[in-house]
Amino acid sequence: MLDFDSLLVPVDFSPISASMMDQAVKLASGEEPLVILLHVLDTTLADFATAHGLGSREHVLATMKQQAEGAMSQHKQRFLTDPKRNPKVDVQTIVTEGIPFLEILRKSEEFQVGAILLGKQGNRGGLERLLFGSTAERVIRGSRRPVIVLPVDGADTVAAPVGEEPPAAEDVGG
Repeated sequence: MLDFDSLLVPVDFSPISASMMDQAVKLASGEEPLVILLHVLDTTLADFATAHGLGSREHVLATMKQQAEGAMSQHKQRFLTDPKRNPKVDVQTIVTEGIPFLEILRKSEEFQVGAILLGKQGNRGGLERLLFGSTAERVIRGSRRPVIVLPVDGADTVAAPVGEEPPAAEDVGG
């Protein structure tokens, strides 16, 4: 069995990344296992919002950061209060700005992680290539660290804010 003393988990608050957070805590091993939850504030989104008059770039990024830090704190708290968790696993959260795949690669090198953990939905043909081919593919192609890609069952769930139930499929046109 492979041992991973540290795992980097990119978090976009989707059901897939939530599943990967759970898997990371189970996979982390060694003397001082560490799971690093990383959320990247996509600066291109802030630039887009600014270009469309939704506020200054600084204001947009500050708002995005505040929301992300709150959500990351809730995810970390969920781990700390899980009675089934391994108490040896340390969970750290990072919120940073940049282009997501580049920041994932940078942080994986900066922290010398054992592996990057990504999730993917089942076979979806062209649509899967379109959706999976962006950040995840760039991370896989650019990483000097091992990248673990795990399939996620039931990933068709619509993302909901932390602490809320996702809407039923019929409520979102499913």
